[in-house]
Amino acid sequence: MRKLTFEGFLKQYVAELSGVQTASIHRLADCLSENPRLKEPLFLYALAFNKVELLLRYTANSTIAAEYEQLSNLYSLAQMLVLLEKQSPELPEGYLKVWRSYCSVRDAALADNDTKELIHRRVLELQQKKKLTNYRLYTDLKLNPGNVNAWLKHNDSSKMSLDCARQIYKYAKSYPSVR
Repeated sequence: MRKLTFEGFLKQYVAELSGVQTASIHRLADCLSENPRLKEPLFLYALAFNKVELLLRYTANSTIAAEYEQLSNLYSLAQMLVLLEKQSPELPEGYLKVWRSYCSVRDAALADNDTKELIHRRVLELQQKKKLTNYRLYTDLKLNPGNVNAWLKHNDSSKMSLDCARQIYKYAKSYPSVR
């Protein structure tokens, strides 16, 4: 899976937030009056894709135009990214929220890997305690043997989804103990 970039996130985010599922600056600018939450991500999107002039043209008669004009005169994309990463109070809060949303989505996989690591250790303990084999796990749960073995033997979390890891843990926990 490719790493999510800020530009890629913005493209998806403005399309979802606007409800029109488009990357067209013109159509997105039309949505601003009904959807004020689009203001900050739309400017960042335009900045990231070098479409600020286009955005300024489509928002010229709106109340947002002055803010967009001021920001475009003050910051380049590189400068804006530095301020966003630092969570600088120099920027309005709405722009910082967009960055935090991006970081949350970007870092979700890392959090999942931490959770899978905890589940992995617990499953290994349960397997040892209950004499539960990998074969029994993937056969009873109808899972891919290669992926289960890669995860349990080599702790390769890329081969295991969080849902499957939870499923394996639940099964191992409920498996009867050997007497």
